[in-house]
Amino acid sequence: MGVTIKDVAKEADVAISTVSKYLNGGSVRSENKKAIEAAIRKLNYSPNNVARGLRTSRTYRVGLVTGSGDNPHMATLLDEIERQLWKDGYSLTYLNTECCDENTVREYIDFVAETGVDGIIVTASGNSRDCLQRARECGIPVVIMEECYTDVPTDCVQVDCAGGAYQAVEYLVNAGHHRIAAICGPESYVTASERYRGYLRVMEDYEIPVREEYLVNGRFKYDGGYECIKKIWELPERPTAVFITNYLMCMGAMEAVCELGIRVPEELSVIAFDDFALSVMVRPKLTAVRQPLIELADEVCRILVRRINGDYSDFPRKVRLKPCFIERDSVRRSLP
Repeated sequence: MGVTIKDVAKEADVAISTVSKYLNGGSVRSENKKAIEAAIRKLNYSPNNVARGLRTSRTYRVGLVTGSGDNPHMATLLDEIERQLWKDGYSLTYLNTECCDENTVREYIDFVAETGVDGIIVTASGNSRDCLQRARECGIPVVIMEECYTDVPTDCVQVDCAGGAYQAVEYLVNAGHHRIAAICGPESYVTASERYRGYLRVMEDYEIPVREEYLVNGRFKYDGGYECIKKIWELPERPTAVFITNYLMCMGAMEAVCELGIRVPEELSVIAFDDFALSVMVRPKLTAVRQPLIELADEVCRILVRRINGDYSDFPRKVRLKPCFIERDSVRRSLP
């Protein structure tokens, strides 16, 4: 006979009801939580979600509608979301929206709503409203991650992209730069528009004219960053600094920098929004804005599990996490 919840309760020296509450995402005292988790590991206990679902009308599945996991940013989020949900007893059903049109996304939402999920996490910028509408009809909780809309009454967790961008561009200005280019993302993305807004705010606050030729759109793509560096380096008056607003574009941009033989920071200072392996692998090491991705994923999961358990006491909850500015060697100071 397999290990039961009764065995876990006995090993942890707590009531069966306490173990049940923990397994269903409820709040238990920290010492009880540690004892239960230790007992689960020792006994190799695996909750029978099929039986639990029959008793509670739950599926113990969560749907995730998001972009491709083939980049460090999304891979980090996916890994942490799956780890956190698994710890809470949920499996993950994932749709990569980058290979789908809007009709496919709607079909996916219809599918998971009809076959059963207990909650949905959404990062897909263009389809979030569709997800919300269908989920509301089915009574399914939704938490939006990163691409939050201020006009939609729902839970959302995002990074303060405008604040992070402001800090990066202000750092360039304080280092003596006025000719600052920005490699931006798609206008339809809330995260991209916030980073662009942060750039504009700095230029306005410091009364620096915004030059249209220094604003280029890399579409949050590797080849976009590559093409944008090539484009700005052909200008009659080149920028002395560039703010690259996501990691994939930064990788492409640094390939172009290498091909063109641009000396960083002597000829071009570089700051990136996102901070992964490339930032410390290249020379000089890149100054960057680091997003709190683990904290972001954990907060999304915490809110969603609370909603699944019926706690709507603070709905709708809007969370904005602060990024971290990492100063390294890619910005030239005291320009002549």
